[in-house]
Amino acid sequence: MMRPSHWNSPARLRHALMPAWLSICAFASGTFAQESSQVVFLLAGQSNMVGRGVSAELPPEMARTPANVQYFLEGELTRFAEQERFGPEVGFAHELASAWPERQIVLLKYAVDATSLLAWAPVWDSVGAAITENVLDGPLYENLLDIVALVPLRADAEFAGFLWMQGERDAYFPAAGAEYLRNLEKLVQCLREDLGKPNTPFVLGQVNPPPDRWAAADLVREAQREAEGQISSTRLVLTDDLPKHGDEVHYNTDGQLELGRRFARAYLDLLSASERSP
Repeated sequence: MMRPSHWNSPARLRHALMPAWLSICAFASGTFAQESSQVVFLLAGQSNMVGRGVSAELPPEMARTPANVQYFLEGELTRFAEQERFGPEVGFAHELASAWPERQIVLLKYAVDATSLLAWAPVWDSVGAAITENVLDGPLYENLLDIVALVPLRADAEFAGFLWMQGERDAYFPAAGAEYLRNLEKLVQCLREDLGKPNTPFVLGQVNPPPDRWAAADLVREAQREAEGQISSTRLVLTDDLPKHGDEVHYNTDGQLELGRRFARAYLDLLSASERSP
């Protein structure tokens, strides 16, 4: 069998050194080994995953990290209330914690402002990153796997899903926008291979920057719609009605809370659909 083109990349070589939980955990038919198991989610992308929600505007019950949730930001254990700004992790955590009160939920977030899929490429190169002016940002994919490998997790931890909020950068550059679906497919394929999880649920939010300023916005949005049908175990989250700040790009406090809730609902619906499949 032909090896993937990224097989000999630093990320692939580090895979052998990752904690044992990544190779022994199993996702099958939308169920986990036991109700008390520790389930792990990766959250990644660009500025709307970084988040522009204002923590001081959160209701007290939302500012508190749920008791059964651990939140690691760039590899550091933290709490929602300790961050000045927040992204979809808050709404996602509260929605999922309510649905799964007996499970220990771990969120690992690594997101970088103004970064394209070319900056997140599993096989990163400066020529590709230069297309979207991201040469100084990469290689983000390798950074993400470094964080996964270093975060302390229980022996029974199970990798449960990947949440992706990104695309505005690609939508600003037509050459990148035209290749968005192909680059996204490669990212998901390599992530699943490097984490040893061939059918990891993948949930992505659809971007909606102002098309008069983002020349390839329609290309990226169409690619994200197609991704739901072309990439297995994938669900698209619609965002057009979410409130934003005045820049018309970044979701505000209410928008980020609802974005997180929609990620959780889409994820749970994806699991439910897999259980119904023959």
